Amino acid sequence: MDVPSPDTPADASRPASRLARLRWLVPLGFLALTGWLVWRELAGFDLHQMERILVHVPTAHAAGMAALALLAVAFTGLIDLRIARWLGIGVPARELLRLSFVANALANTLNLSGAVGSGVRLLGFSARQVPLKRTAALIGLQVLSLPLGLSAMVIATLAAGIAPTAPGAATQTLALLVLAAAALYLPLYFLLTGRRPLMRWLPDDAGLPPLRLRGELALLSLADWLLAGGVLWLCLRLADVPVELPVLLGAYTGAAVLGLVSMIPGGFGVFDGLLLLALGSAGLPAAGITAGLVLFRIAYYLLPLLAALYLGAGMLALRVPALTRLRSRLANHPLFGVLGLPASLLADLGMRLLALLTFGAGVLELGSAAMPSLQERFLHARKLLPLEAMEGSHWLSVLTGVLLLGLARGIDGRLRMAYRVAQWVLWISAVLAVTKGLHWGEAAFLLVVSGLLRTRRSDFSRRAMNLSSARTLGWLAGLIAVVTVFFAIGVAAVLGDDSFDLWEVGVGAHSSRLGRGLAAALIGLALYLIWQAFAVKRPQLPKPDRAELEQARALYLEHGGGEFAHLTFMGDKHLLWAADHAAVIAYGAIRDRLVALGSPCGPPDAIERAILDFRRFADSQDRVPVFYEVLEPELSLYHDLGFDLFKLGELALVRLDEFSLAGKRWEDLRQAVNRAAREQLSFEIVQPPFDTAVLADVERISDAWLAHKGSVEKGFSLGRHDPDYLAWSPLALVRRAGEPIAFANVLPPYGPNGTASVDLMRHLPDAPRGTMDYLFAQVMQWAKEQGHATFSLGMAPLSNVGANPYARTNERLAALAFRHGGKLYNYQGVRRYKDKFRPEWVGAYLAYPRGLWVPGLLLDIAALVSGGYRRFLFGG
Repeated sequence: MDVPSPDTPADASRPASRLARLRWLVPLGFLALTGWLVWRELAGFDLHQMERILVHVPTAHAAGMAALALLAVAFTGLIDLRIARWLGIGVPARELLRLSFVANALANTLNLSGAVGSGVRLLGFSARQVPLKRTAALIGLQVLSLPLGLSAMVIATLAAGIAPTAPGAATQTLALLVLAAAALYLPLYFLLTGRRPLMRWLPDDAGLPPLRLRGELALLSLADWLLAGGVLWLCLRLADVPVELPVLLGAYTGAAVLGLVSMIPGGFGVFDGLLLLALGSAGLPAAGITAGLVLFRIAYYLLPLLAALYLGAGMLALRVPALTRLRSRLANHPLFGVLGLPASLLADLGMRLLALLTFGAGVLELGSAAMPSLQERFLHARKLLPLEAMEGSHWLSVLTGVLLLGLARGIDGRLRMAYRVAQWVLWISAVLAVTKGLHWGEAAFLLVVSGLLRTRRSDFSRRAMNLSSARTLGWLAGLIAVVTVFFAIGVAAVLGDDSFDLWEVGVGAHSSRLGRGLAAALIGLALYLIWQAFAVKRPQLPKPDRAELEQARALYLEHGGGEFAHLTFMGDKHLLWAADHAAVIAYGAIRDRLVALGSPCGPPDAIERAILDFRRFADSQDRVPVFYEVLEPELSLYHDLGFDLFKLGELALVRLDEFSLAGKRWEDLRQAVNRAAREQLSFEIVQPPFDTAVLADVERISDAWLAHKGSVEKGFSLGRHDPDYLAWSPLALVRRAGEPIAFANVLPPYGPNGTASVDLMRHLPDAPRGTMDYLFAQVMQWAKEQGHATFSLGMAPLSNVGANPYARTNERLAALAFRHGGKLYNYQGVRRYKDKFRPEWVGAYLAYPRGLWVPGLLLDIAALVSGGYRRFLFGG
């Protein structure tokens, strides 16, 4: 067999990148095309007519429609139940149907390539100790079986000649091709699911699914799709749309297929737009169709989603240890790789949806305030309420709507104060919805959101929130965007009213009402920003005092401290005592990152618990946990705990039992030592406490070195000149004719297998060539005489990073920096210099939660080392 060339992987990665781009372009293309077609169809659309239709839907009929919709979503669970019984999964039917309802309701709305529904099932079955292989088999068969009914309906509509028509020959041809492909799914399913090579993911003892089972699943799927279609038909009838069943069947089938193909969650926009086009071309009223679609979305999507959030409140809360175990179980399973299961997303799915519902409540309030009130509703409310109360309620509802938009970020961040404030605002908003014009549906939705939040009240445990994170900025951008749209509507209404009077009240004074609402929106935005700036607590991270540093030193001496333990004593890092105070983690904080320097220090059996404790601590602070410079022997632990890894470079370790100035191997160092002797250089180790003369010499050398390099002191992973820090370890001094010209602080090894090293290495600009080689050689000789086993020369950044053509894209880009970035940093020179000491090279890695953007994370760490972004960007 021929071996591919080294360029093959890079070429092979291009289809994957094209596929990733296609996953974004296809939904956008479908949405754009549908939007353009619908825009042409809705010329002269009467928004008030649609609102009148919705207002006049009888309450009893609406309740019946909602019940049928809930039943339709619940019916899908029979597919799960039938597959589970065939696989011998012993979960009680009631529990299984509840789990299926939650999964189906979320999948209907989010529909992330089957991942959300499959993920919720996985969480539920994992909690019930169902073996992973049987869970995967159930999920796989459920995903394969669900489209069967739709494929059967496509076959029926094509055979009956009632397939929907699309404007334009090209569009019609494309639609028919998609429908023809969907029609092939049913026969292909029966053909391929009977072949063992394609069903190897099934349990060995289950065999192939029998023909009868596959037939039953097809019938259940058909009934499921017909039930959903029945809900749509009832919604359209309630909206006074006299649609005939054959016309609806053709339009519904085509829109459902294209909505699935679009890959847009829930088919939102595409399904609705295509259905509107198909039914509109049959001469049916656009306002009624739109009203029916609104009812359908509420009944079949929103109400089941709210019910699922209530039923699955505990099911959707996955803690870190459970999530870690779940990740490790999924790592090598092919099915979940195909589904692209976002395990980390599922861990917080319930809370994210509640945050979106809170945000949606704010959008609903602002949208309601921006819409002109129906005259008949306004007059009816006027009989029950004073006009001043209605106008004041309208004004206050704008203010509370903006507050809900802002509070959604706190809900997403599980902030306890945000939960409490949101509950008050939701209840007040529900009252205002009634008093501003008898908006009962709006009030009911607000109360439902409040109730759903209450089901997760124990999860709102954070008392502080990080306000500088990208997530906070994203939510703030959403808030500003919604308020901007509200402003645009308000300004357009005011400018379009020649008789505008800000203080006019009454049924027809919409522009005046909206003008006053603009002021309310500004006040609400200001109140939210004030609350966020002053009421929301920032995470408090105190620095250690001398006593705590002494405790850390005692632990290092007992259990070992790793390569970076001594840097704790700079005092610029925070300490987390983890694993019941058995281990310690030194970390720095920048933006929303908590960056641990190296691995936890402590007994081996406490390291895993310490890492998990750090993750929990970061989560409680609304921050992201990162471990910087994790070494190769520890990588499997971080991988098992759900971290991704990025190689930073390699650490140079010298075995001191092999170190000697004799022999050809060490000829270069021996020459440096001999040259130093000719230059009248001498070496000594000075133990603390240091006298003032030594400290003055060290300061003089350090200042001269910084001035010559045009540099400033760093921190975090790099030592700095600080007498308090230097006092924790010996100093290595190089003198010329008795006058100090270079120094380094010696980092002692901690524990029985510790590694000695040096940190600060500085010399006068006029020091003889080879002075630092001489210093290194003498320090290593001294460390060997002290009985130390290894000596660390520090890391060569980006060394051997991305050198393999199969490496990750980020690491291959880093390899380019190593080869061609010499003007910014002498990467190759550092590697060559340390190679002269004949070290063993050990990889150093960055461990971070999945989904983070590595270049941004590296910038944050560089700023942390520099002392903040201001010093990183501008120096000083």
